[in-house]
Amino acid sequence: RWQNEVKIRLCLHPLVLCLLLSHHTCIFAQLITSMAAANPSSRRRSMLRGALVGIALCAASYTIIWGDYVLRIPLSENFQLRRHRMMPRDRRQLGYLDSEPSSPLKYGRTLIDQNFQSLVRPSGIDSSIFRKMTQATHGAGDKGYDESTACDNIFLLMPYSFGHNGHGSQLNNFILAALVATFTNRAMVVLEPPPALNVFHSNSQFGCPPEAWETQVIRTGAEPKKVGWNKDFPSGLSRLLKHPAWLSRQCAVPCPEYTYEDWDELHLMNNYTEVPVPKEITCPTSEEGGKTQNVLVLSGQQVRDYFISYYKDKMLDRVQPPSLPAAEWALRLGAAPHEARVFGGLTERHEIWDYISGIMIRSGIMRWQPWIARDAEAYIHQIEGLPLDEPYDAIHVRRGDKLESDARRFVIRHWQLQGLYDEETGEMPMNYIPFSFYLKQFDDEEYDEAACTGDEPVRLVYVATDDPMTVQGEIDEFPKDSEGNSIINTMQSCREKTRFIFGTSPSDQTALVGYHLDEGPSKGDCEERYRRNIACIADLMILAKADIFIGEFNSNWGRLVRTFRLRLNTSGKWARPVLLKEMRVAWGSSHPGPPGW
Repeated sequence: RWQNEVKIRLCLHPLVLCLLLSHHTCIFAQLITSMAAANPSSRRRSMLRGALVGIALCAASYTIIWGDYVLRIPLSENFQLRRHRMMPRDRRQLGYLDSEPSSPLKYGRTLIDQNFQSLVRPSGIDSSIFRKMTQATHGAGDKGYDESTACDNIFLLMPYSFGHNGHGSQLNNFILAALVATFTNRAMVVLEPPPALNVFHSNSQFGCPPEAWETQVIRTGAEPKKVGWNKDFPSGLSRLLKHPAWLSRQCAVPCPEYTYEDWDELHLMNNYTEVPVPKEITCPTSEEGGKTQNVLVLSGQQVRDYFISYYKDKMLDRVQPPSLPAAEWALRLGAAPHEARVFGGLTERHEIWDYISGIMIRSGIMRWQPWIARDAEAYIHQIEGLPLDEPYDAIHVRRGDKLESDARRFVIRHWQLQGLYDEETGEMPMNYIPFSFYLKQFDDEEYDEAACTGDEPVRLVYVATDDPMTVQGEIDEFPKDSEGNSIINTMQSCREKTRFIFGTSPSDQTALVGYHLDEGPSKGDCEERYRRNIACIADLMILAKADIFIGEFNSNWGRLVRTFRLRLNTSGKWARPVLLKEMRVAWGSSHPGPPGW
């Protein structure tokens, strides 16, 4: 199911086959009759015409009958497919696993299932992007690059200072940095601090998998003993993400004579309040001949600052559409020439952001390192009640620290609309928006009374939240059927049976490690931090691949998940240029803004 589009498979009754064959018989009879015509030349023309028509009809009928054609019809945004009337293959595609097979990736002695390596299904990623992108830029005659000039212009990202933020914030920041790098036609290189300057245990905010340790076998048959950190193991953000080769152009950190401390000092000269246009640095390379590199170095926060103050307007500039710079930017992200032309002609800002997002996620901008994919797969498989080959819905409930900052005005507005907010004292029934309000987003589904048999399938809803105990308490208040399913009274004709699934049991409070990456008493413990990391990555993948996703854009997670539910529309001229797999906004803004924001 995709918003604004539904696929309807063409099914033919045997009667249709009979009618088609009868029609072919009539054509054949006409052909025989024409052979008896007195005029030989007229007879030959009739024979040829009748034969061609008969062959065409036969070919079309057999192809339709034995083929697997799909009729694509644009639909209104409020149209919903009835779950109990979906065909098996449609239901399969709405599950977590990709309906198209993908080859596993080898990592040591382990095979990595690609279904667990990204927020996008494997079939939604163009693995040939690096080759195609280079060919496209050369063919377009734009400011492309070849091997000799690929590393002349570098965007150097220093994400370490952003490492105390959560997953959503850091991953969105990486996307934003990639937008700036590709827009300015620069290779994006990530620079992490040396161990001596890294405050995180094992040199990464994402914790330590077994590979992060250096081990030694003390005696035969005994378990290997941890003797220190593996100095060659990726650190920082690179421990989580596999940096795309097409984005880095396989360039090394520029200017070999500069240390991390040098870069740390140089990036401070870019203060957007005093320097409206970010300054670039020119330095010699290690190559002979006096070759130099041009480097733009920014931290995570600086990427956000300069995006808003400088790059955003330039990316949206369409003074004379179609925009050639915009088309060239799309090519650098792996767009086909016709897609680049479409992007260059877009003028509505939401369509511009969504289209460039669709191109970017198809390019495989965000893939996990193999150990992350391995452990996230193991985590997802142990979630009780979550089938990976059937449709399920998902809800993200972000509370925690957001309730005291960004979300507070929305919470107040919610209770004001209910007439339950005291303007004088600021008191309200609770300082968050109830879980039942999220469930109301299912109310617009269309059911007719004739379809309600009392035996409708149970709706599976995965719940990702940083406040599982409170949410579980709210769920416990719903009426239950004999099997323990919650009965949700909505505006539909059918009373819906719902089973809620959590990744981590809300009653499991033994670890007391919190749910935010940088939260809880054990946030400094390397293994516990890694466990939280894997749980968060698993949640993100489950949310991104759900049939229907309910969330909000006040959270980085909501904005990130929406980005990875976009795809380019290849169905024709009827619908929008970009399709959004169904998402419903529980409260707050209706559009998240630019990707990565």
